Amino acid sequence: MSPRWIEAVIFDLDGVLVDSEPIHHRAMQRLIAPHTVTQAEYALFVGASLEWTIDWLKRRFGFPEPVEELAGRYDNLVTEQLLQEPPEPLDGAVELLEAIRQRHRAVALASQSRPRWVRATLDGSGLRRHFDLVVTADEVKRAKPAPDVYLHTAERLGACAEACLVVEDSVPGVASARAARMFVVQTRQASSAVERQPGADELVESLRAFQLDWLG
Repeated sequence: MSPRWIEAVIFDLDGVLVDSEPIHHRAMQRLIAPHTVTQAEYALFVGASLEWTIDWLKRRFGFPEPVEELAGRYDNLVTEQLLQEPPEPLDGAVELLEAIRQRHRAVALASQSRPRWVRATLDGSGLRRHFDLVVTADEVKRAKPAPDVYLHTAERLGACAEACLVVEDSVPGVASARAARMFVVQTRQASSAVERQPGADELVESLRAFQLDWLG
């Protein structure tokens, strides 16, 4: 049981509610063709900002285009890929969201992704209706692992940061939620799962293992 009363539950999106990183990876391969990025290399980008990702690709492959131009092309490719391959909710995601709402807690989404990607993912998966609030990367200055996105989400919800529970999957995501002083549940259900992070209060291999007692 969480040692605190939880007012709001905040979910990351990619790798938490949908297994969308393979879709993003395919869009990246289209961007950098004929070059390729291995699965191990792609793991570096999970949870990272778009700007950092594009800068890495530019330096790695020596692309002459400005970062802004490459980022715009990648933005379009990811959106197109998500529309072509609408991601399904991970097993247990819908049931967990509904169960938390039945406990009368606020439910929010805080994603590091671009607004277009989040809209396409939520529309494709049918998950949008489950959230009181959706926050995307354009609303904060600093990307994860800085705590900005989670602190901003709590502020918009009118909730105390210490009374928020975050469900995360990535290295920077867990660090971000921990830096925001929130209760952190790390999930390892998606194909992009990482080893248990030191900032995680609890670890689940499936969303069906989430314990509602953690809400207090």
